Amino acid sequence: MRIHSIFKSGIIPWLACILIRCIGRSMVFETKGEENYLKFKRAGKNIILAAWHSRLFLTVYYYRYKLGGKNICVLVSSSRDGEFIARIVRKFGYSAVRGSSRHYRKNAHEEALKKLSEGFDMGITPDGPRGPAEKVQQGVIHIAAESGCPIVPMTFNSSRNTRLNSWDRFVFPHPFSRAVVTFGSPVYVPANASKEEKLEKGRELEIVLNRITGIADKHFDKENKQ
Repeated sequence: MRIHSIFKSGIIPWLACILIRCIGRSMVFETKGEENYLKFKRAGKNIILAAWHSRLFLTVYYYRYKLGGKNICVLVSSSRDGEFIARIVRKFGYSAVRGSSRHYRKNAHEEALKKLSEGFDMGITPDGPRGPAEKVQQGVIHIAAESGCPIVPMTFNSSRNTRLNSWDRFVFPHPFSRAVVTFGSPVYVPANASKEEKLEKGRELEIVLNRITGIADKHFDKENKQ
């Protein structure tokens, strides 16, 4: 069987899903700032969850198995790599909209807004699908403005991991390590925000994501130096 045929058959996404679950279940989790997410859930409000592309591995697992969430739609690139990710998130019970934070198609944008209006959370990697890494593209800001939903930044780090040699230096956590999942303060984008205001909100989101990612990355520094 050719590699392309294996991919089309769904075997690789299925194996990736098993890998994420097995590694996630083997880990011990700590959380910081989780109230930034839970306060909206207690109020019955849906949100846009934003994480850097490099931090996808455990955010997919954590939302489903630690937050008990399933009612989420993930904005995924329309590329072949995006198809791989879309198949994985669907195996977790999530929905997927094909677009990206940089080049989202009109129908993808409208579908994302529709899902949010129906009570779904929306998962977005604001620097995806190809970067530049840790730089917010405007797609997430436009969706937040039109939907009225707050953007909740989220990230993770683990006590032992491998940084892959990819454009985003993807974080691959090791089994049986410890993880810290960190949520940042929500970012609100007014419906009537001007272009300049939207750009400023993009910078605000970028600052918050980089700040909480820095906090997560330093969380295990002391013990790793021992």
